[in-house]
Amino acid sequence: MATASSAQALGSGQGVPAVSRQSLQNSHSSPSVSLPAAPLKSQFFGVSHVSRSLRRSSSSGFEVRPSSSAVIISASFFEKLGKLFSKDEKNDEEQVMALFEFNEGDKGSPFLVKNNKTSQAPCIGDIVPYSNKVYDCTGKKYLGRSAGLCVVVEHHFPSGGDLFETTMSHYVGDYGHLSCQGPYMSYADSEMAVTGGTGIFAGARGWVKCQNIAGPLKLIYTYHLKGIAKLPAELCQRPVPLEGVKKEVKQPVLAQASKS
Repeated sequence: MATASSAQALGSGQGVPAVSRQSLQNSHSSPSVSLPAAPLKSQFFGVSHVSRSLRRSSSSGFEVRPSSSAVIISASFFEKLGKLFSKDEKNDEEQVMALFEFNEGDKGSPFLVKNNKTSQAPCIGDIVPYSNKVYDCTGKKYLGRSAGLCVVVEHHFPSGGDLFETTMSHYVGDYGHLSCQGPYMSYADSEMAVTGGTGIFAGARGWVKCQNIAGPLKLIYTYHLKGIAKLPAELCQRPVPLEGVKKEVKQPVLAQASKS
C-alpha cells in the first residue's frame, strides 16, 4: 500500500526515489522489513555487516528494523579471545605427584630397533619402544602402565649411557593419563614438559622430573602440575626415599636386544 507522501508525489508527476520504490515493493502494511539473523562470522567478530546496512538504510529516511531473531553481538574479538584463554585461578596452584615406574620383564620391554645396522651399540636414529608398570608414591600400589617411544640422540661416552628424545604417557588406572615429551638421559636426571592428559588430568600443564634409581628399569617421576582440580590424597603423598624402594627388576633387556 502506498504511503500518503508517495501518493502525492505520483499525483504531482514527480519521480519516486529509488529507495521509496523499493520500499513499495518490499513492504505491505508497514515500511519495516524483517531481516534474518546475522551470520555467524558477524556475531563472533563483533559489529556485523547487517547492523551497518541497517544504519545506512535508516539514514536515507527508510526505517529498517531487524527481527527479534537477529542477535547482534557487540563484544569485541579481543574480549572473546581473552575469555577463551583466561586462567582459572582455582586450578592454577601447582600440585606435586610422584609415580614409580618399574620394568619387571613381563612385556619384553624395552626393545632396540636398529637404524644403523653396522653397529650393535645404540646409534643416532635408533628407536626404543617401551612399556613399564606404574606404581603410586609408596612403590607398592599398582596403578597402571607407561608407554613411550625414545629416539637415540647421542651416546654419552663418559658414563656409557645415552640421550634420548622421548614421547611418553603414564596411564594411572581410572584416574586417566598424563603425557609428556622431552629429553631422557639414562645416565642422569631428566626434565620433560607435560603436554596434556585425560580424566582428572584433563587440561594439565607443567613439567616432570625423571630420576633414575636403576635406570632405565627403575625410575621415579615427580610431576609438577597446574590447570587441574585438586588431586586425590592418594596421589599426593610424599614419596618414599629412593633407597627405600626394594623392588627387584630384571637385567636390562635393551642390552640383550642390542646384541641380536
